[in-house]
Amino acid sequence: MLFDTDDNSVVLELEDEAGRRVRYEMLDLVEYGGDAFGIFLPAEDHEGDVAILRLAGEDAQKAEGYVPVNDEALEQAVFDIFQIKNMDAFDFGDSAFTQNDLFA
Repeated sequence: MLFDTDDNSVVLELEDEAGRRVRYEMLDLVEYGGDAFGIFLPAEDHEGDVAILRLAGEDAQKAEGYVPVNDEALEQAVFDIFQIKNMDAFDFGDSAFTQNDLFA
């Protein structure tokens, strides 16, 4: 489910491993291999795992939907690009993902 927000951010409601509905907000859009991928973080818990979803449709600015990526190598490649693009904005640490205070 896609939610409209006042600040033009993209927020999706996804189901986590435990079956709970969790809102995820898009952090960035990454292009790789001719496809666009959204990098999403739980909106309430900024120290959770990101979700990487491929944008469906012809235009990344008007996505028709989001498709899960079921390829670990592809997810890692997309996440690596995201990290390089955003190394100053986020603290990627060892396993935790947190926004730097500058962008909080």
